[in-house]
Amino acid sequence: MCALQTPFSLRPGQSPLSFEVYGCGGAGCNLIAESLLPSVAVGTSGADLERCPRSKKIAIEASDLAGYADADPSVLSLEMLPASIRSNIPESDVSVLVAGLGGFAGSNGARLFASVSKLVSKMCISVVSLPFSVESISRREIASRALEGLRKRSDLLISFENDKLTSLVPKMTIDKAFRLMNAIMERPIIDLRRVMSESDIPMMRQLASRSSDFKLGVGLGRGAMRDVEATKESLRSPWFGAEREDVTSAFLMISSYPIDQHEVNGIVRDIQASLPNARLMFGSYEDPLLGDRLRVTLLSGEPLLCGE
Repeated sequence: MCALQTPFSLRPGQSPLSFEVYGCGGAGCNLIAESLLPSVAVGTSGADLERCPRSKKIAIEASDLAGYADADPSVLSLEMLPASIRSNIPESDVSVLVAGLGGFAGSNGARLFASVSKLVSKMCISVVSLPFSVESISRREIASRALEGLRKRSDLLISFENDKLTSLVPKMTIDKAFRLMNAIMERPIIDLRRVMSESDIPMMRQLASRSSDFKLGVGLGRGAMRDVEATKESLRSPWFGAEREDVTSAFLMISSYPIDQHEVNGIVRDIQASLPNARLMFGSYEDPLLGDRLRVTLLSGEPLLCGE
């Protein structure tokens, strides 16, 4: 194995880590409403929370949410929060924040619960979407500030620019496009849950600290060259912006049914060759729902920003 490569350690038959997904604001609630993962809906609107019948619910007044979100994470404690919030915060191994940044509830809810997750979980992963470029300047500025806050509070940050949806599905209606975005944003959560164990968390933090935020690429392949086809498609992701030589960390998850270790080894080798300077953490798992297809899920780290 190359010195730049580290395998995830969850093995077949072992219990996966417990994940809790916090859907913050309208977009976050939309995602968890369609998800089967354990979840908590967070918002200032009763309508958003009602769309999540399977989730625990945390309703927060707008003025309270802004105050809690601005609190110094280093001094925030559960005792500072009202009982109506504390009673709906479950302990879990991994807390995942999902939100569309730019709106009030999503931007502030994600910042608050990224801080809260440090108190109840071993790891915090944030998965967020960013406004379209045609949206208002104020909304884009709110999203930018929230993203910066999440970089400081999250162990792993995965971001998606909504603009890239138009290149992915140029003729799809906006409602269908956002439903597709929900599935895309949930993909790395599902895959990480299937390959990581508690002993992986320190290495994941170390690798994530080498990048600002991570971008997703997914590829599907079928047939005799399915591994090559899926690998190439994952590397063509519209969300990848960095030059491949500048990528210093990446997470790779491979799924098929059954797993062919020869295919896994080839994919790891090809991804490493494409990202020659990246520390690569990789794992694989069986997914019967894929049938005869193979899926490659790649999280590629963007270079650190100046001053980080």
